[in-house]
Amino acid sequence: MESKEENIISWVRDYSRGELSENSKKELESFLNESSENKALFNHYRRLYANGRSVGFLNQLNEKKAWKQIQSRLSKSKIRKLHLLLPYAAAVAIIAIVSTILIKEHSSEIDFSKDYNFEQLAQQGDICATITLADGSRIKLEEKETQLISEKDGTQITKDSLNNIIYTPKATSNEKLLFNAIDVPRGGEFSLTLSDGTKVWLNADTKFRYPVKFSSSKREVYLTGEAYFEVAHNKQAPFVVHSHDAKVKVLGTSFNVSAYEDQEFIATTLVDGAVQINNLGNKKLLKPGYQSIIIRGRDEIEIQEVDTHLYTAWVNGVYEFENMELEYIMTQLGRWYDVKFFFTEESFKHIKFTGAFEKENSFEYALNLIERVADVDFAIKGKLVVVGRE
Repeated sequence: MESKEENIISWVRDYSRGELSENSKKELESFLNESSENKALFNHYRRLYANGRSVGFLNQLNEKKAWKQIQSRLSKSKIRKLHLLLPYAAAVAIIAIVSTILIKEHSSEIDFSKDYNFEQLAQQGDICATITLADGSRIKLEEKETQLISEKDGTQITKDSLNNIIYTPKATSNEKLLFNAIDVPRGGEFSLTLSDGTKVWLNADTKFRYPVKFSSSKREVYLTGEAYFEVAHNKQAPFVVHSHDAKVKVLGTSFNVSAYEDQEFIATTLVDGAVQINNLGNKKLLKPGYQSIIIRGRDEIEIQEVDTHLYTAWVNGVYEFENMELEYIMTQLGRWYDVKFFFTEESFKHIKFTGAFEKENSFEYALNLIERVADVDFAIKGKLVVVGRE
């Protein structure tokens, strides 16, 4: 079944190309009439399409001249937009040192004209994870299977066939906290509902530690990686996400936190509500539609307005990029498909790309799209995907 985001992408594409079928017209009209939020969402995607995102939606070759015009318009946009990308460009690390030396020595031997089988290196992200219980035992969460796990305090942990887990705490006066942890590997993803009703979506290559049952006065969880939260409101017990030196404190809201171990920045993107960012004693409030950027080890907190869809669409199976550098994009795709990339030249890392990938698209589809739009080529060397030019 297609997600709402995927349906909208399909409608926008066909609507803009004048190819909307009668059935799709009726579905679109029904969707738009449901709410003003749906109309706003559809118009949001139409704007993205008009500004160049169409290159990412169309499954066909686009004229290089047209894309250069799009790039020209984007390069003349506000300084704020370009400034937004700087922490990402400076912070991403994706290359193993040994592999880098090896490929640099033999870069002239790489044949970008060859027809490579990229699927052999990657598998599309599966919903898989391992849960560690309070006693230290580790249980593999089997994909598409129902599982029932009991904690020693009586809490029932139910994993359904849709690969979500739900915590049902047992009534008890014991305030001692028992912790569970979920480890989502590269190429995986998972979602869960905590004991207070808070919903959490975990992206690939993420570790998440949390109490089986929260205390009456506070709710604290610990994240390394990326997660999207819909926090259940509880005025008496603030919800706090710990990520390295930073803390995100909320009462009830929806937000995304990106705090991977191999990146030097922590990005918190607020969709609804309000959150307080605390970094090494420095505190700032975040409003909806804004993002905080923290460079790890520094106490500064930078606040900037963003398009929140770009940082939360992954929850619905869509990766969106607007005028972002290839180095950042390759890192994201590397986590999703569990592959590693190498750039033959430093300049290729800073090429800007605007596009979108649906979760059902193959790894090869994503690479073909980037090749057409960003004017780069891909090859395979050992276990690495090499980015260069023919």
